[in-house]
Amino acid sequence: MEDKKCYLYAPPHLQPGHAPKRRRLVNTGRPRTWELREHAFHEAWAQQEHQIQDAIEDADRSTLEKIAAFVSGVVPGPRPDRPPIPTGLVITGPSIASHGPFFRRMSDKIIADTNSIFVPLNSAECPNLKTLLKTLIRKATSGLPTDEDEDELLHSGAHKTGSKPLDYDLCLLLDWYSRTPVDKITIAIQDSEGFDDSIIVETIELLSSWSDRLPFVLLFGIATSADRFQDRLTGAAILLLEGEQFVVEQAEDSLEKIFRATVEGPQVSLRVGPNLCRLLLERHSDHSQSTQDFYDALKYAYMCHFYANPMSVFLNGSLAFDQINHGTFEALRTLPSFRNHVEALLEDGSTREIHSLLDSDQFLFANIKQHLELGQTALSRLVSAIATVVVLRNAVWKTQQVRYSSLYIRSASGDLYGSPLTRETLLMVRKASSDTFSHVLASLASSGHSGLPMDIGSYQQALADLTEHSTTTSEPLKSHYDIQSNTLRTTLVAQKVDLSKHKSTLSKQDAAYSDLVGRFHDELEAYLTEALIDPHSLYLSEILLYDLKSPHNEVFAPKPRFAIERALSSPHDYLNCTCCAESKAEEGHQLSVSQPPSAILYQLYLESGAMLNVNDLWLAFNAITGNEDSQAEDVTTSLFQRSLAEFKYFGLVKPSRKKVDHVSKMMWKGL
Repeated sequence: MEDKKCYLYAPPHLQPGHAPKRRRLVNTGRPRTWELREHAFHEAWAQQEHQIQDAIEDADRSTLEKIAAFVSGVVPGPRPDRPPIPTGLVITGPSIASHGPFFRRMSDKIIADTNSIFVPLNSAECPNLKTLLKTLIRKATSGLPTDEDEDELLHSGAHKTGSKPLDYDLCLLLDWYSRTPVDKITIAIQDSEGFDDSIIVETIELLSSWSDRLPFVLLFGIATSADRFQDRLTGAAILLLEGEQFVVEQAEDSLEKIFRATVEGPQVSLRVGPNLCRLLLERHSDHSQSTQDFYDALKYAYMCHFYANPMSVFLNGSLAFDQINHGTFEALRTLPSFRNHVEALLEDGSTREIHSLLDSDQFLFANIKQHLELGQTALSRLVSAIATVVVLRNAVWKTQQVRYSSLYIRSASGDLYGSPLTRETLLMVRKASSDTFSHVLASLASSGHSGLPMDIGSYQQALADLTEHSTTTSEPLKSHYDIQSNTLRTTLVAQKVDLSKHKSTLSKQDAAYSDLVGRFHDELEAYLTEALIDPHSLYLSEILLYDLKSPHNEVFAPKPRFAIERALSSPHDYLNCTCCAESKAEEGHQLSVSQPPSAILYQLYLESGAMLNVNDLWLAFNAITGNEDSQAEDVTTSLFQRSLAEFKYFGLVKPSRKKVDHVSKMMWKGL
């Protein structure tokens, strides 16, 4: 709607001698720390937004560069010999929600790197060939500025007989091309599966017949596979194309990179908790959402934390003590993590520090700043340890690959350390052969994680010295922890078979390699034990983590029907008026004249059957709200008609064809 509704308030006329009623004003001014929290939000989200944009661009950079190079490598200008049309088959994957943003980035890349016009087409705006040509000409001619407007372009394309070409005639596009500096026309069909097979074939044949006058480049977005797309085309249409295939990174992999960018790094001041992470990832998977939806949900989480949590003011890097009032410190002393911290100090006998925390706001302020830095360091070590586990599982062969997001959810819940997955990873490293161990060290060195306490370079040098002096260069070195180095011996004693396990004799190089792997395993296990902590056990975890699901459920997965039913059945929950509250407290949901007309009619609606007699509804409604005055009856009639019209708008009732004076009931409460 272009115009917004406004309401005029006309106060009642006062009788002489009566003073006007004074309104009770409640001071609802903004808190003192509002501006500080707003500054902290913009500071924290600017860093996150930069990392997310870098992750999105990095995910598609290689594919976009290949597509731009393909378009740029096409011979510019029309060719009289009518060669096959250069065609790019872009395998975008099944996530339809990510196709639009990808093609927008593709458009920006092609326009910036090539001397070409980019024309995107989709099945919704091109139901047939004629509409496709109209859309193609309209988008192409409006893509670059020319010296002529659309009417002059139509007039310039007129034939010598004086007749104008139709708006789907490619002569218009030819006249426009002759007046613009572009040398190629790139047509991108985003959702090729949404087009009918005949439309695609006819489009290819028509564009091929014009290829000696117009230089076309086709890009087909394919959600399935190139073979399935080829099966939809005729043999003659395939011969008119010269294709090259481009595979786009899948939406799940792109989301993993974006998610990883939001939790890694020492610059991240706020991290999302496990429950909210699980909710966002499940919603993205179940509803095939795009990365922009995940971006919006994450930004909303930041806004909820900084705008609704007064304690988030301490994440402001330039915060001073005199900017915080005493009430904020008193609220912080009620946090569960603060109570746990005080109890831990009490067990250690630090009673003087406890008194300072409870009595001195300035001492508490310094303590908060110190422990926030320690907490952020601990969380950085946690996400670094998660990345180490991911690298180890990817480097060790014959292990099941696990996504980073799932490991983060488990670690943020405190369930990762000591789990079967962690024990299996450590065991596989301990039993790894020399070639596998070398691959593990190379992967850790190339990952760039600075949180590892062990010196990877020294381990690589020691392993290189062992393999260089190995007598059996064809076989890798084995660890004595490997089960393959154990043998079973069978001994017959007193007519009984005795099975015993013995370790195979290891060479000197194998024994030295076993010591090297054992030392690396012990250091790795100690590092994971220290790093994989439960984030909720940290002091001031309520400030460092945000893990509330209810705001996101209400905003991103609303329940409008439940809200409407609740408003109609319990208007007091929204109006907060005393009249509805009294009627509600008397006997359940008893009808009262003080209730809104829609609420009264809804109670009558619930008590009726599948067919509602409108006259009976009116009589019952009038008996509750009306009186014997004829003028008041007109008002009651208008209220009844308005309420019934609202029910029809909400879909609660609809006219019945069986009986003229009846309406059909469409919804039942709670079903």
